[in-house]
Amino acid sequence: MEYQSVANLTGFLETHGFEVETGVGGVPTAFLARRGAGQGGPRVGILAEYDALPGLDNAAVAHRSGTGRRPGHGCGHNHIGPANCGAAIAAAIAAEDLSLAGEICVIGCPAEEILWGKIALQEAGVFDAFDALLTSHGDYQNGSLSRPCHAVVTGEFVFRGDSAHAGMGGARDALKTAETAMAAFIAEADHFPGIVEKHVFRSAGIMPGVMPDEVRLWCSLRHRELDPVMAAYRGMEAVFRAVAARTGVEVEEKFVAASRGYLANDVLADVLDDSLRLVGPPRWTDADIDFMQALSEAASPGKPFDLHRDIDCFKDGIDYYGQDDGDASWIVPLGRVNWAYPAGVPIHHWAWTALSGHPASDAGPLMASEALALAAIELLTDPEKIVRAKMELTSRVGPQTIKVIPPGITQIMRDDPLAFWEARW
Repeated sequence: MEYQSVANLTGFLETHGFEVETGVGGVPTAFLARRGAGQGGPRVGILAEYDALPGLDNAAVAHRSGTGRRPGHGCGHNHIGPANCGAAIAAAIAAEDLSLAGEICVIGCPAEEILWGKIALQEAGVFDAFDALLTSHGDYQNGSLSRPCHAVVTGEFVFRGDSAHAGMGGARDALKTAETAMAAFIAEADHFPGIVEKHVFRSAGIMPGVMPDEVRLWCSLRHRELDPVMAAYRGMEAVFRAVAARTGVEVEEKFVAASRGYLANDVLADVLDDSLRLVGPPRWTDADIDFMQALSEAASPGKPFDLHRDIDCFKDGIDYYGQDDGDASWIVPLGRVNWAYPAGVPIHHWAWTALSGHPASDAGPLMASEALALAAIELLTDPEKIVRAKMELTSRVGPQTIKVIPPGITQIMRDDPLAFWEARW
């Protein structure tokens, strides 16, 4: 549903000489923008995101000031789109000035927050022609990444029973069945070690006196590996069906999507690290710091102010989140730059939205944008680095064949995305 964002970003790119195609891969709010001489050189893709999060609207102030009903940029994607497009524009201009062979492209990727946009583009083969992918994101550190994040699977379960007065004990109660089913899966968590579970009841009635005949439970599971998280998802479905069978309630599984976590790539991380060292850390002003301190205190009262102000290259451990470009990193070498938010500003929170709309947030994505542009030029200048990045990818993947798990929401997101968000798909 990000049509205005697409228009803004593609207009920006077209103004700077990029050829733009919208609706690529059959995804209405995706786009592909290209500029370069080609001539057998590398094809570097820079990913752009621009979707928001429901319920996280907020003014750019250091306190809660929103309805909690409208979308807000609680993940900073309003920066990723412009910053990454700006990086592509700068790189394309420099490449032409230097007479470098190759092409700089921007792939506009919608719907990251529901783990769909890049999965759909990957399934359509949009990434197959690229030699390397670059991107950026806000987090809690400044630097390049070469470490995994979590694999994720998400799906919606629809419980159907009877609509009746809540005092009718003999009716099939969809809500109590769904609640019992979720509790039963949580009670069996020991059977699925390492699984992180999140869920929300998207549709569960309107008033307590009326039993809803339909209840929708949207669930998300994470694990560092894809196979265990898929096994846990099927285990969840089995638990839900067993509970529903005891109450006579119908249950329908509606698969949303699944993605692997990032496949680390040291070669691209080192290229990005070199670029970041040239750019330097974010150039925050005193006013920026003052605002972030006030916002951090409002969001996390009593927590010491903590903001990463250096640059590092992160190759150890595993990140807490999942990303829909995690899957793409298993077929094309992918490098990522992070910029830091204060540790007291939670991601996917109204405070992140507030900072995303304030000038204090500009320095981080500007750093990332400049680093991405330099890295893209380095890859065109020294294509051997791309060869090495591909060899590293092949070594890490090993003999397994990487296949996309087909998303279950592609058709509805193409035809009627509002139906998905209104929980009537």
